[in-house]
Amino acid sequence: MQIRLAKEADYAQLAQMKWLHCQEDEADYGEGKYRLASVEKDAFFEEFVSFMKNHPAYRVYAAYDGETVASAMFVYLIPKTPKPGREQKYIAYLTNVFTRKEYRNQGVGARLMQHIQTELAQENCELIFAWPSEKSMNWYKRMGFASDDELLVCHLMEG
Repeated sequence: MQIRLAKEADYAQLAQMKWLHCQEDEADYGEGKYRLASVEKDAFFEEFVSFMKNHPAYRVYAAYDGETVASAMFVYLIPKTPKPGREQKYIAYLTNVFTRKEYRNQGVGARLMQHIQTELAQENCELIFAWPSEKSMNWYKRMGFASDDELLVCHLMEG
């Protein structure tokens, strides 16, 4: 298993993984928020690839089995404002974390997360925050994530 940043050539695989992830969420939670039945898959893939090309600030870390993306995690680094006499620091938003079914429960996601944590720590990233699903909460806890009562959230829109 090789871990590296995804390239443009990988965007179609990432779009497929996002589609499958949304299907799983619909099956698990049945909230109907994705309305997949009314969305044309090819149109979504095109939108996803376009998004990735137009938002290069997202880092997509991926674990590869040959040319196959086995697991992917999207990270957006947010620079903190400078402070006198201190090195530049960052915080990271982690989103779109998913592993293909056939690679789950083999430690692939854990190795990818550990790689990301090590790399971001070396880049003066102070913390990583995420909004995990109920189903994935225990995995995040095993990866060192904890609830932080300091984070305040003001929801401006639904979903």
